[in-house]
Amino acid sequence: MGADSDVVRRFTQEVFIDGDFSHWDDLIGDDFVDHDPMPGMPNDKKGQRQTAEAVVAAFSARNAENDELIETTDGRVVENWLFAGKHTGEMMGIPPSGKDIHVRGIEIWRCADGRIVEHWGVVDISDVLEKAGMVPS
Repeated sequence: MGADSDVVRRFTQEVFIDGDFSHWDDLIGDDFVDHDPMPGMPNDKKGQRQTAEAVVAAFSARNAENDELIETTDGRVVENWLFAGKHTGEMMGIPPSGKDIHVRGIEIWRCADGRIVEHWGVVDISDVLEKAGMVPS
């Protein structure tokens, strides 16, 4: 793995799993652009932080498995992951279910100068919706 993959791995672990925002400015560039922001969130650095804070607040006992990290020569890192946690807080208007959940996603992060500066991604929250009783199982 290269330096860009290390930044993405640190971002996932430190921010989304550990809930540690102390290195936020070291990991995310000031000119960050999110091409697929969470509904209702701005597509900038501030919106990405709000998204991360919402995930940390909504799920306890967080864990992630990176099935694969693929790094390109132009600073892009493709991350295929599985997130697990207990749904103990509200998320995007979805009330806490208290149940263990699994969320799968594929993200593309672009890094420059040792920080993440762009994001594209698809996240499947159907398990959250199902366990919260919002869709039939």
